Amino acid sequence: MIFNQNKQAILFAFLAISTQLYSVSAQSWDDDEVYVSRRQGLEFGINMGVYLANNNPVTTSANFYNGDGYYDLGDNSATLFSIEERLMINAQTISNVQNIVGTESFEIPDESYSYAMRYDPGMMLGFKTVYFWNPESALILGLDAMSLKASGAWTLHAAGLPGQGQGTDNIKLYGVFGQERRMIATLGFRTSAYIIDQAAWIFELGGTATGVQINRNFVMVETTPYELITMYSGPGQFSGATSNLTSVGLGFYGTIGLEALFEEGGNLEANLRISRDNIHLGSKEPDDTSFEQKSWNVAVYVTWMIPPHIGDFVRATF
Repeated sequence: MIFNQNKQAILFAFLAISTQLYSVSAQSWDDDEVYVSRRQGLEFGINMGVYLANNNPVTTSANFYNGDGYYDLGDNSATLFSIEERLMINAQTISNVQNIVGTESFEIPDESYSYAMRYDPGMMLGFKTVYFWNPESALILGLDAMSLKASGAWTLHAAGLPGQGQGTDNIKLYGVFGQERRMIATLGFRTSAYIIDQAAWIFELGGTATGVQINRNFVMVETTPYELITMYSGPGQFSGATSNLTSVGLGFYGTIGLEALFEEGGNLEANLRISRDNIHLGSKEPDDTSFEQKSWNVAVYVTWMIPPHIGDFVRATF
């Protein structure tokens, strides 16, 4: 009797274990069918966000546009003038400035130039290609573009303003502005830490190649702009902002993000990227007249990742 009871108990335990193993096996088979476990091969994404260029007074490249004209463009089609050179380039320009300001004479001392130029946040757009070996590991290749604007202040010392008497110095505060385009190529390695099947932390580390194109540098005198990047070919003859010089510097970056995964309609990422970029402006010659500075820059952006089987979903929908 005891043997029969033990036999029944052993048989019951065997059946229970077999049932549990079958359940686990079925669950594993179901997991093979979810999107995450099938994530392998090429995927493409579209980036959109905000780029925050470095504004540290010491390392910011915005000071290139402060109006002192120290650096060389290295471009045969245009010259970078200082504010003083540009506004006093000939008698006609001097007379125009005097009429705009309403003064008999003016001067621009060395201390007039701003050394606290700042970049405005810029809109960033781009795309990236991701090659997955498995759901956790991938190779990233990206390309992002943005337009940046820098701004600061400079002072004009005007003398002989009406009602103030001869020799009275009146300081006028005006704006100086710079515009540039940046294109950043990134190549890195990505790893993921899945929270659940539908969400994961993502981490990237890699290198950058940052191309910077100087677009424009100008000052305002009241409501009249004066281009600092121009080609002067005679009295009253300026060819405008014509420089298209682009320089490239190498650096590195790290990204942390959170990805929400959807089997249909694409995945969404929220990313924070910090990069150490070598910003090169002006002449490509490695001398004192070319601007080259390593600086930290930040990008905050979202990415829409297109699943590789999106075509099957679209066909099934229609």
